[in-house]
Amino acid sequence: MTSETGLPIRGGWGYGKGDACIIDLDPGDDGSPAAVTVEYEFVAARIEAEMVDHAEAGHRYFDIRHGLLQQALVRDETAVFDCLTFEISALPERDWLAMKQEYEGPDGRGHPSFDLEAHHRKREGLRIRFTRDFWFDVGRSLGH
Repeated sequence: MTSETGLPIRGGWGYGKGDACIIDLDPGDDGSPAAVTVEYEFVAARIEAEMVDHAEAGHRYFDIRHGLLQQALVRDETAVFDCLTFEISALPERDWLAMKQEYEGPDGRGHPSFDLEAHHRKREGLRIRFTRDFWFDVGRSLGH
């Protein structure tokens, strides 16, 4: 099964154990991507969907970055989960547009008084940061 992300997953969107993603990889298919690769691709797709694709105009985010903070196997009575915790950072749409205008405007890059380092510091100061968990039910994948 392939989800709307184009990845071999089923189940939920991975917000918690109750709606964990299940990766459908056939263990006999040597051409299949590894489960961890699918997890990371799904994380990127979910972040993009939530912060850009499904966000209303004016509430989108740009220059999105994410990095793994922690990965842990979590076992309970009925399942085994892979829980990935990511730090996500991005610029709110209005701040991204303002920084783009500052950079590309008449007093921006190429102007003798433009301070690129100050511009980057300001941009980083506007960046929002938060953490999110992504849950994968690794006990119910194909072949398990």
